[in-house]
Amino acid sequence: MISTDELLAKGVLPDALIRLGIRRRLAGTLAPFEKIDCEGRQALLMQHIAELRASPIAIATDEANEQHYELPTRFFERALGPHMKYSSGYWDEGVTDIEQSEARMLALTCERAGLVDGQRILELGCGWGSLTLWMAKHFPNSKITAVSNSRTQRQHIEAKLVERGLSNVEVRTVNMVHYEGEGEEVFDRVVSVEMFEHMKNYELLMRRVAKWLKPSGALFVHIFT
Repeated sequence: MISTDELLAKGVLPDALIRLGIRRRLAGTLAPFEKIDCEGRQALLMQHIAELRASPIAIATDEANEQHYELPTRFFERALGPHMKYSSGYWDEGVTDIEQSEARMLALTCERAGLVDGQRILELGCGWGSLTLWMAKHFPNSKITAVSNSRTQRQHIEAKLVERGLSNVEVRTVNMVHYEGEGEEVFDRVVSVEMFEHMKNYELLMRRVAKWLKPSGALFVHIFT
């Protein structure tokens, strides 16, 4: 008998049926919490916070690579836009295609992060380099350090840097569980787009980020919840 997952993979299930299945699963997940009073929910929240504080910075990093970040790059070249942005675009008025939405979001990220030319910038979770390459082009006098847990992502970014004649980026393949930075280096900005979702121990992570920032530095985080 064919499984639901196989039917989903074949793309034969209608959207209405998929939406119904999602609603039922969400309702089943939420049902136990509807019977808990405010005091009980607060207790669960505090328990969750305690578990996060007792956790390593991240878990299952190898599994994340296997499922996403070290799949063949050519797959993502077909699935993503030309900037290879593996996170949300910005579809404001007048935007009509994915390339425009990527560019609008990249520009907005830089604006909200307060980036200016000449800064030292650390990017945590650089993916396939959408923001890395955008910053390198638009802030040519900045020195950018981009880190991710994927060897193939680094190879893709480094190839694009050579192709575009950009030399103001260093790409590092690191596991955030163990990453402590390099020596005494500090940055004007630490930016992270949709990496914090993989983190567990935010308290420990923030302590590290604080060490990487100059006294006047700032952290910009884009996270979906």
